[in-house]
Order: sequence, then C-alpha cells, then structure tokens
Amino acid sequence: MNKFSEQLKECLRTSNITQSELARKINMSQSVINNYCTGKREPTLDVLVLICKTLNESADYLLGIDKNK
Repeated sequence: MNKFSEQLKECLRTSNITQSELARKINMSQSVINNYCTGKREPTLDVLVLICKTLNESADYLLGIDKNK
C-alpha cells in the first residue's frame, strides 16, 4: 500500500466521509475511490486537487511529504 492510499483513508476517517460521498462530491465512481484507497490506482493531478479541496487537506499531506495535518 502506498502513502497516498494510507493518507486518503485516514482523511476520510477523520472527516467522517465515506468513499461514496467523496466520489459523489468529485463526480467519480466509488470504485475509482476504492482503487485509490487500496493502492491499486493513483489519481491524476486534477483529481488530486479535487480531493484536496473536498477534504480540505494539503497535497503534501496526502502524498506523505508532510506528516502534519
């Protein structure tokens, strides 16, 4: 599992947002979000920006560059 998938799952948990809710908010399928969470896929830059804005989180944190929220 990659750092992005770990951080994304943590952000979803602490934000109390389900994969389905995130998918709906960024206009993607839940299966794509699940693939991000399991490390099977990584988002494009455009999708990463949408996820960051939706979760109110920095890309540095989601990518594991910055350990602090």
